Amino acid sequence: MKIVMYSPNRYSSPRIGVLYKDLVIDLVESYRMIYNSEPPTWFYDIGDFFSSPYTFKIVEEILGSISKRSFEEKIFTHDPEKIIYHPPTSKDQRIFCLALNYRSHVEESGRPKPERPYIFLKTKSALIGHRQPILIPKVSKSPDHEVELGVVIGRKGKYINRSNAMEYVAGYTIVNDISFRDWQMRSQQGLGLDWLHGKNMDSSTPVGPYVVTKDEIDDPYSLELILRVNDEVRQKGSSSEMIFSIEEIIEEITQGIKILPGDIISTGTPAGVGHARKIYLKDGDIVEAEISRIGVLANPVKAE
Repeated sequence: MKIVMYSPNRYSSPRIGVLYKDLVIDLVESYRMIYNSEPPTWFYDIGDFFSSPYTFKIVEEILGSISKRSFEEKIFTHDPEKIIYHPPTSKDQRIFCLALNYRSHVEESGRPKPERPYIFLKTKSALIGHRQPILIPKVSKSPDHEVELGVVIGRKGKYINRSNAMEYVAGYTIVNDISFRDWQMRSQQGLGLDWLHGKNMDSSTPVGPYVVTKDEIDDPYSLELILRVNDEVRQKGSSSEMIFSIEEIIEEITQGIKILPGDIISTGTPAGVGHARKIYLKDGDIVEAEISRIGVLANPVKAE
């Protein structure tokens, strides 16, 4: 199942829909029509959507009901080319990110392979949806791209063992971990890199366009990752390059920290980042991050 957080138009609040037969099913309006009552909060929050035990049963009932009606009843469906995409977010969401987790990227960076997962956080204010503009802040001249496989958490848990870590995964999405290298790499008086400004400037990190449920991707380590800028391939790799597996990453994160439904883990990027060649994003660029079996996350670049 492909799940999308979107608005039907600029006057409507963000909600969750399902891609079905090349159309987006409006779960909110469908629920109102079929059950003659207001929809549950699950259809407005990706964390609630995955944590409720009733979500998928109701979605299946809605899809079954729609299939018996005329598929031209636009109250149920939207053209995916005409909706406004939002990143899949929840009220309690955290975005955990991995540095140097692909062998090819470690090699191009000239740094030693990490001995354990190196994890940093992004804020929700950095996230944007499919087709929304990546904002280059006026204080940075080195915005860079990083296509990454995002793991969406579906259950809360703490002190999780890698042996059953995949039980906590709800699905997968695409993350473009935009990095502002002139901030990230600047000296911090011997305290390390600047992960706050280097990774978290406003409206800079695309996520989406869909969350693909885990049952549709039987092997997350056989996915191809590609990133194009203005149709030029800049990055191309495979999730098989990961140094630390999704199971190992979840085990590491949950030592003393509870993961929650709707959290996203961005699992690292392959070689080809702009910083390796000192080629950075600029106003007017079009960036496409693609992962096989998930889709294409496309965004224009705009100077602040």
